[in-house]
Amino acid sequence: MARARAGVLAVALAAAVSARAEDKPITLAEALEAASRRNPEIVAARERAMAQAARAESVGRARWPRVLASSGWSWTNNPSLVFAQKLNAGELVQEDFAIDRLNAPGGLAHLASTISVEAPIDVFGKVGAQAGRHSALGRADAAAVREAAQELRLRVIEAYRRADVARRAVVVTEGALAGARSRESDMEARVAEGATLQADLLRARARRREREADLAERRGEARLGMATLSRLVGAPAGVSFFPVETAAAPGPILGDEEAWVARAVQGRASVEDARHRLEGARWAERVERRTVLPDVGVYGQLQDDRSGLDGGGRSATIGALVRWAAFDPTRGRRAAAAAAELRAAQEDLRAAQDQARLEIESAYRRAEAARERYAAAAGGTEEGREALRVIQERRESGIATLTDELETEAASLGAELSETRAAAEAAIADAALARAAGEP
Repeated sequence: MARARAGVLAVALAAAVSARAEDKPITLAEALEAASRRNPEIVAARERAMAQAARAESVGRARWPRVLASSGWSWTNNPSLVFAQKLNAGELVQEDFAIDRLNAPGGLAHLASTISVEAPIDVFGKVGAQAGRHSALGRADAAAVREAAQELRLRVIEAYRRADVARRAVVVTEGALAGARSRESDMEARVAEGATLQADLLRARARRREREADLAERRGEARLGMATLSRLVGAPAGVSFFPVETAAAPGPILGDEEAWVARAVQGRASVEDARHRLEGARWAERVERRTVLPDVGVYGQLQDDRSGLDGGGRSATIGALVRWAAFDPTRGRRAAAAAAELRAAQEDLRAAQDQARLEIESAYRRAEAARERYAAAAGGTEEGREALRVIQERRESGIATLTDELETEAASLGAELSETRAAAEAAIADAALARAAGEP
């Protein structure tokens, strides 16, 4: 009997919300996986985190040598340039030193090619501090992605459970509407036979209309629930998904509130995000303090100068460079800004930890309350159906009135929906508790 009823319910759910060809079934695990892979917000967050990681790596590579190559052709009859270019190419001859040739040389085509190597030497750790800052920001962005993924997971679970409740509410209401129509037909026959009053028929008709209105409203809620779920999982345009799993009866909460708080403070991605941003602010403050120190580097250059394809001269240069900004009017204000950012980051970390504690306390209380509501609603479906069966038999025997049956039917419907909704809300509360603790 239980299997038969389950099969009937599955068929009813499949047709509950005017199913269309593009409506597809989906399990909760499939919805979570699809959202993680296709939700545009989480995909965009991952791409931004990848961009920050690439920037951090590029800053770290600023200590690597740089190789530069250039080549340029020119024609000139400028006396000083002609003399210098011939000198560099090793093409000066005795006649070039004649006064008239020095003052009015002929035009000269010149090709200069240069390869140079520049290598900064991070003597005072300025580049290292910049790299440390960007690396910390990259880790913060990665933690922010995990936080967004956990938030998305909660939203998907919530949408899935509520879409399931909405679809089941449609099935229950359709059953109630079928009963109301049957009762109205029965009342019409009884009125025609003179066995009951016209007022009973009017009450039955009013209840049928009420059930029709309820059904229209719940079908709209179910369709909206499916649309919300489909949006979160990143469904293509024109495709929507409907849930096929119902929340099970909730078990006990694993662990006490203090243990959940400890896990949140240590493992919550938002806390980790704030912690890494604090680290980045510390590095930024070091960067500004070290700007007073000089930059040091070495370089080497090989140059080829020629007027034609053959011959030419080559020269080499090596050297060291020290650059020091002895006076920078913006340095003090930049240092003050970095110090203020550091203090703000410290407060952000404390706020993130406080928020994690608050969310755990709130989620833990909701999970407890959800279990209490489920305990109160559990069994209500079977009890309501049995009460309705008994009252219908009593009315057939003339012991109960139509009003008694209608009121019992309403109570039975409410009990069935309450039990389904309580199980779903308990599942959502458990997901919110796990999300508050930063657990998948």
